[in-house]
Amino acid sequence: MGELGLTVLNYNSMDDTVTCVDRLLSFDRGYHIVIVDNCSTDDSYDVLSDRYGAQEHVDVIRSDHNGGYGYGNNFGMKYAINKYHVETVGILNPDVLIPDSGVFDIMIDALYSDLSFGIAGGVIIDNDGNKLLNRSGWNIQTSAQIIRDHFLIYDRFKKAPAMPELAPDIVQTDCVAGCFFLARVSCMQDIGFFDEEMFMYQEESVVGIKCREHGYKEVIALDAHYFHNHHVRDNADMTFRDKILATKEDYDSLSYICRKYYTSALVPLLAIVEFFNRIYLAGCYVKYRLFG
Repeated sequence: MGELGLTVLNYNSMDDTVTCVDRLLSFDRGYHIVIVDNCSTDDSYDVLSDRYGAQEHVDVIRSDHNGGYGYGNNFGMKYAINKYHVETVGILNPDVLIPDSGVFDIMIDALYSDLSFGIAGGVIIDNDGNKLLNRSGWNIQTSAQIIRDHFLIYDRFKKAPAMPELAPDIVQTDCVAGCFFLARVSCMQDIGFFDEEMFMYQEESVVGIKCREHGYKEVIALDAHYFHNHHVRDNADMTFRDKILATKEDYDSLSYICRKYYTSALVPLLAIVEFFNRIYLAGCYVKYRLFG
């Protein structure tokens, strides 16, 4: 199994990054932790360098440009592979909190229990202690589902996807949530890591497509639980422009996926859905301003 290299991607989120990394260090397991500052616009890089620069198992590096989620995580994984020759890599969003080191043990055991397993995830727990299996993994979308799921009024997570059991407490999924997972280095190298043409959103779906093409399975270890304290801005703090920009990046990623991995014929249909999404957002915004 070799050593484990973990990438924590930071962009203007040093408080979350400190909480995440301090928890990892408290386990005292000798994991190689690579903090990638993705060209933050605040003083994250300096603060993180000062805090962890002398730590034996932590590297604080800065990407050469902010190429988005996939680029930044690729930057960290390749650094860990080249410097430490790890055989297993992991990525964690800064707002992910791992309860204990046993989570890694369970996920690594699951990952290496079958030669066809390339990526392993765990089960997300919300702040109320609820297990969110439907947000921990999902199926690769069909062409029709891509169009349907892009409608803002449709909740694609309302129903858990079918996840066949491959072994006790190990289920298969097409796509593992990208906020935290472990992967064989050989798998990431074979699939070409994350697609760096995408800036943000939908990266896990592309990884799932590429894993399937290369004969790898993605799995979830049901006994591995972690918290994802995803920050959601209050509607009162968001302008209409903010709401539009928040959906545009998802639309851009989906359009790219359609062109490269499905068919360009889906792009005009996706554009129609995006048009209706903006009308919907405008209606919600006006309603909020008028009635609170």
